[in-house]
Amino acid sequence: MSRINVLGMTFDNYTMAEFVDRLGRRLAKQEGTFIVTANPEIVMYAREHPEYQKLVDEADFVTADGIGVVKGAAMLGTPLKERVTGYDLMEKLLALAATEHYPVYFIGAKPGIAEQAAAKARQRFAGLDIVGTHDGYFPLGDAGVTQQMTAAKPALVFAAMGYPRQEEFIAGMRRHLPDALFMGVGGSFDVLSGTVKRAPGWMQRAHLEWFYRLLKEPTRFKRMLILPRYLGVVRREAKKR
Repeated sequence: MSRINVLGMTFDNYTMAEFVDRLGRRLAKQEGTFIVTANPEIVMYAREHPEYQKLVDEADFVTADGIGVVKGAAMLGTPLKERVTGYDLMEKLLALAATEHYPVYFIGAKPGIAEQAAAKARQRFAGLDIVGTHDGYFPLGDAGVTQQMTAAKPALVFAAMGYPRQEEFIAGMRRHLPDALFMGVGGSFDVLSGTVKRAPGWMQRAHLEWFYRLLKEPTRFKRMLILPRYLGVVRREAKKR
């Protein structure tokens, strides 16, 4: 099965390597692409906000960014091949952009963070061409931002604004850059810039990144309560099936 439905959200059932291969071919053909990286929090938000679910349905690809999505799919009897995190996929695409000389644009995060992330990315990926950066503090549909991005002519746009804003931004911006690949990357610029540390490798492999983030940001506790609620809904759906 190439597409898996988890509580109304459809995920593409590909490995990381398969995603990169498909996206690479689309970039080579200048085939416009919209990627959503979704975790259980996003799945639950979409269930309660049909207008956001509609935006996700319009995406070309939806990846299972959270281990909860992978667990949920397995509980529903429709397993996904693997978790494909937005941060890791972004890194793979940046490496591809550096190799193939695709221009990249960073937009989102607090003032100064996108620039710092761009500087780190240039250090890590030799030859990477980042043609512009902008923070996430602007009204959606801002003509100045649209003009700046359109003039830069990026092939890849990474939007780090958090859901649902980044998907709303991408939906409005796609028509101005119809050949570009757009991807919402949440807090990835904070990690790439070094402002926020990612969980140690062993915690990533054990799927405990959520716990690491909770230790670092205790204020996230209320948001974390969505996970048990999500699992409860998955269990009820599994019983129905």
